[in-house]
Amino acid sequence: MRHLLVVVVGLTLAAPVAAQDKKDSGPVLDLPNEDDESSRTDLTANLAEKTSRMVHSTTVGGYGEVEFHKEQGKDSFFVSHRYVLFFYSQISDRISTSTELELEFGGSPAKRDGVQKAGEAILEFSVVDFKLTDWLILRGGVLLVPFGAFNIRHDSPTRDLTERPKPLTTITPTTWFEVGAGFLGEIPLGDTQSLSYELYVINGLDAKITQEHGMKGAVGSKGEDNNDDKAVAARLAYSPMLGLEIAASGYTGEYDDSGNRVHMVGGDLTWRFGRFELLAEYVRAFIDEGFVEGFSPSSPANTRTPVPTDMQGFYVQTNIHFQIPGLWDLLPDDLSDSQLTGVLRYEMADTNMDEDNQFDIQKLTFGLNYRPVEAYVLKNEVQLVTRSEGGESRHLFTGEFDPTWKYVASMAFLF
Repeated sequence: MRHLLVVVVGLTLAAPVAAQDKKDSGPVLDLPNEDDESSRTDLTANLAEKTSRMVHSTTVGGYGEVEFHKEQGKDSFFVSHRYVLFFYSQISDRISTSTELELEFGGSPAKRDGVQKAGEAILEFSVVDFKLTDWLILRGGVLLVPFGAFNIRHDSPTRDLTERPKPLTTITPTTWFEVGAGFLGEIPLGDTQSLSYELYVINGLDAKITQEHGMKGAVGSKGEDNNDDKAVAARLAYSPMLGLEIAASGYTGEYDDSGNRVHMVGGDLTWRFGRFELLAEYVRAFIDEGFVEGFSPSSPANTRTPVPTDMQGFYVQTNIHFQIPGLWDLLPDDLSDSQLTGVLRYEMADTNMDEDNQFDIQKLTFGLNYRPVEAYVLKNEVQLVTRSEGGESRHLFTGEFDPTWKYVASMAFLF
């Protein structure tokens, strides 16, 4: 929930006026005292009446992202990638609810290859929290799976590159969200030290695990589970000082009805010091042998393709924030605090460690973005991408790095 509170800005929707003027010919709405919570669950009231009795405020905000892509040998295109709405309500001093509703690629319908198809309107995050203490908060709903820092802090305007790291969109399928329940909290260890955790029981991944998409297609349904086992996901983060966080994550759960499991371990680092930032994340997946199967007999998902048994990936990224003094003197006063950010990222994703093939991807990215204000950013990046082929591994540090190029630009904003 905390990542929503950082980025949510917006308007407050106040409760309706308690009573109308007697001269008004319209109906008079008599609202109960705000301490009378039972009126909001009155069995004789309809939905409109219950809504009118919500005396607590709701905060609304969100973010958007528009992109331009040009890849070597392919047509360029613009894409309205995301438009996201956040909602946050404080139900009581101890209970709150948070929701993230995302429209991807313009929502529905979406035109692809000359055909109108279903777009995407996704409830990526929708939870209710019951705070027992600062270190013990009960959470349930559609959860962001706490595996790695990127998945729980993936909001586009806070990131300095447009495209997400490949290992975190395949092996850990950011945005990874599941239905479940569990606990989270933070334990202060001193003036600048703290320990935080998230621990959830969720439906978990299903059997659609492939070399091409990693775990992306295996993200579970929000209304069913393909087996009777429940997965467990957790992240433990230690902050020894302001600006530094070191964390470890884990996941385990059955992916089919035969008892075959996915085990994942990961680590991440976030370090901010002055104008510099260092971000890094590593993930390793151990998967029992099995097949893409177990869905209804008529489902095309039953390909019987063998599931890859070992995956790994990582990314390392450095950012430097700076200004150009001579040029900045020419800017209007309200832009005097604007920043440029130079970015360098190296990443690797291998969704089948038993083979060197086109799904073994290496990428080197150079980026430069401009933030006139913190809530708005213009991003530019050039990617150099290479893939292993024919059993030959191609890596940056082995002299076999033979990349194709891609240019991506975007504008992202918070509201």
